[in-house]
Amino acid sequence: MRGRVALWLPAVLLALIMPATLGAQEEVGSTYTLKAMEDFNGTLRSMWMDLRAEQIEVLTTKRGRASVRIHRQPFRWVTNDERRQTRGGLTYLVDLGDIPSHLNLPAEEAEAAIDRAVQTWGAQSCIRKLSLEKRPDQGGDPDLFDAASGYGEPGGFGAADVVVAGWLPAGFFNSVVPSGGETVVALSVTFIFVGPDGEPTDVDKNGYLDTAVSEIYFNDAFRWTTDPAIQEGLDVESVALHEFGHSLGLGHINCSGTAMSSVYTGRTELTPQDHAALCGLWARWH
Repeated sequence: MRGRVALWLPAVLLALIMPATLGAQEEVGSTYTLKAMEDFNGTLRSMWMDLRAEQIEVLTTKRGRASVRIHRQPFRWVTNDERRQTRGGLTYLVDLGDIPSHLNLPAEEAEAAIDRAVQTWGAQSCIRKLSLEKRPDQGGDPDLFDAASGYGEPGGFGAADVVVAGWLPAGFFNSVVPSGGETVVALSVTFIFVGPDGEPTDVDKNGYLDTAVSEIYFNDAFRWTTDPAIQEGLDVESVALHEFGHSLGLGHINCSGTAMSSVYTGRTELTPQDHAALCGLWARWH
């Protein structure tokens, strides 16, 4: 295992530290998903909002195209960004008000599983100084992207940096990914800030686009559980661990068995590859 990590790590770090030209657009991934993002960005533009959907990452039951982004430019959270309500750390919010009854998934157990996943990332040595603060759910609609397919209106931006938006019907995932209702376990949407001209911003001049918010959605077409040892279903903690990794800025790791694999594994612990990817990202830029 150590040999495999040593061979893999340099390529990952190279990708993390080589930003492209600011604002250069090179759409990557499914045109179907890109169109859903661009259509929604048109809605945000018409509302004069200073953010745009930039990237979608999907966790699937089988291998397939798992990442779609609008710019080739990587993006990062900006420390002490005045456009976010939180300075210095990251906040997250769990919105479980609409868990479908057919899942038989107690909200308090699901929320505890999500909290454990966040704590697993927070315990990693390279980000122990990063505050991961949980914000209370104040009700209302704290997320944006579900409105892209008619599941509500664009909600209140700024309730938290990372919004775990709960479970949505298969139709939402079908509208974002072809046949996504059958294959996509969960997806993450990353938004970036834009300026008055509509172009991506880089306020700290580090060559990276500025992350505005991250949203996480689970697919209610699958069976879910918080205790896979006694109940059949996808493990909430495992999927939350994967998705929160995206919220921290990590991409997929093409190594089977990792928490950040693009295919569901059920893993609730991080592998050396996951840890190395996290530290390669945060140790340099934060």
